[in-house]
Amino acid sequence: MKNKLGSSRWFVGLSALLAVILLCNAPTQAMEGKVVARVNGQPVYDWEIALAENEIEDELGQVSADMRRGLLLRYVIDTRLMALAGASAGLDKQRAFRRRVHYNRNQAMRDTYFEKNVRGGIGNKQLREIFDREIKKFKPEQEVRARHILVKKEEEALDMVERLNRGEEFVTLAREHSQGPSGRNGGDLGYFTKGQMDTNFEETAFSMKSGEISAPVKSSFGWHIIKIEDKRMTKAPTFEELQDQIKGQLVQARSRKITADLRKAAKVEVLDKALAAKFNAIE
Repeated sequence: MKNKLGSSRWFVGLSALLAVILLCNAPTQAMEGKVVARVNGQPVYDWEIALAENEIEDELGQVSADMRRGLLLRYVIDTRLMALAGASAGLDKQRAFRRRVHYNRNQAMRDTYFEKNVRGGIGNKQLREIFDREIKKFKPEQEVRARHILVKKEEEALDMVERLNRGEEFVTLAREHSQGPSGRNGGDLGYFTKGQMDTNFEETAFSMKSGEISAPVKSSFGWHIIKIEDKRMTKAPTFEELQDQIKGQLVQARSRKITADLRKAAKVEVLDKALAAKFNAIE
């Protein structure tokens, strides 16, 4: 987050939006809202904080809820100060600034259109109907939760078996000797269904009982000692678990259709022949 605060990219989005407002001399009613601060006497509105959060949401993943609003206000105020400093220096007269305003005005209109006509056109009822239709296709299947000790040579795997037979802990041996990222977690692979693992590994795992430890099993990764922690049937996901995923898929599909329809209805001319070929090749 410190690197982001110190980056010039931090200021681009809202400063461009502010520039659009200043150049277009937006009516006062368009600026109405709750005033949360003032900068050199000029009001800072609550909707600016909301726009800022939407803009830099990915950068705020690790910021606590208590700190988030204060950090966003700092971002808005710093943006305003830098924009005002740029205006005082006459940067709004430069070609680079006018080009950025032109581009960002189109972005702002696109985003507003997207929220209203793409994302805003998808209601909870539609999501529920899709969920109810798709959940009927769900078929429970067996899944297992397994641990393993992965080593490179069969001799090492046989040594692991002997040490387990002498009473050494599976988790401890996995942490000390298993290759790969699961070793630090005691070899825990979590739950998996058929089709997710190496064929030999999978066939052995699904043929075992809970609590059972296998003989050495060879796979494309090396030699495994497998321990089955649990076996169960998968459960159908709930609407709450899939709601965001369904909406995301609908938003993408709706966005593709709308943009395709807009391109079809418009007269688009790409003047550079080489660029036109590349443009037209995109599906």
